[in-house]
Amino acid sequence: MGNRLLMVSAAALLGALALFSARLVENDAQAQTAKAQASTPDFTGIWLGKGIQSLSPSDPRGEASGTEPDISYQPWGLERLRSARPSTGPNQTFLETNDLALKFADPDGYPRAAIHPMRFKVVQTPDFIYFLFEYNQSWRPIAMNREHSPDPDPTWFGEAVGKWEGDSLVVDAIGFNDRAWLDPIGHPRSEKLHLVEHWRRVDHDTLVDDLTIDDPVAYTKPWTGQLRFKLNHSGELHESIYTATDELRFKNDLLKSIQKSPSK
Repeated sequence: MGNRLLMVSAAALLGALALFSARLVENDAQAQTAKAQASTPDFTGIWLGKGIQSLSPSDPRGEASGTEPDISYQPWGLERLRSARPSTGPNQTFLETNDLALKFADPDGYPRAAIHPMRFKVVQTPDFIYFLFEYNQSWRPIAMNREHSPDPDPTWFGEAVGKWEGDSLVVDAIGFNDRAWLDPIGHPRSEKLHLVEHWRRVDHDTLVDDLTIDDPVAYTKPWTGQLRFKLNHSGELHESIYTATDELRFKNDLLKSIQKSPSK
């Protein structure tokens, strides 16, 4: 009887020790997670960009499109750029634009979505960082601390993976289609586009994105751009959905107003 009680007591003690050890491990893991989250920069909030026309730092208004000193084109890329008929910039032609994002309400794709003169919201979690774009209610997920898929399908926003390097969010994106422009002025991209970004919150109200565009089909060498955003305090995002029927209605109304205007 005494031996049996001793064995039961020993088993209970071992079980208690095991449970205590498991809780210590769990508490330590939770503490490490909390520590990591506390040291991670916080990009959450609603942001608004400057509304540039071109990603070229030397030509943000798109006035020297095709001859920028910081962009070196492959023949394919230059032909694509020269065939673009943007609806914005110094050479805009709204009525004859071949911008698919306007003509057929195709997605802006990325990085053009970040250049759009409407807001976006950053939602930050340990596993994903989400960019929620107000225009056309599109979104971009960035998977944290993962590898790329072996062969991602070409998409409008590409496949983005991210990691923290100090105070910078480093985003590596591949898997783009060639149907969207990089920016409103018409800089092209191919399915070989490899986009690397370094996001930093340089002060409370300023978010900066340094981009490196590496697309050997469109450009002879990588080139860089920078986007800057200001924290927006105007509240929640609103519905702003643009469709092909909206484009057709707007164009018809514009044509009617032109036809009714008195000739000079």
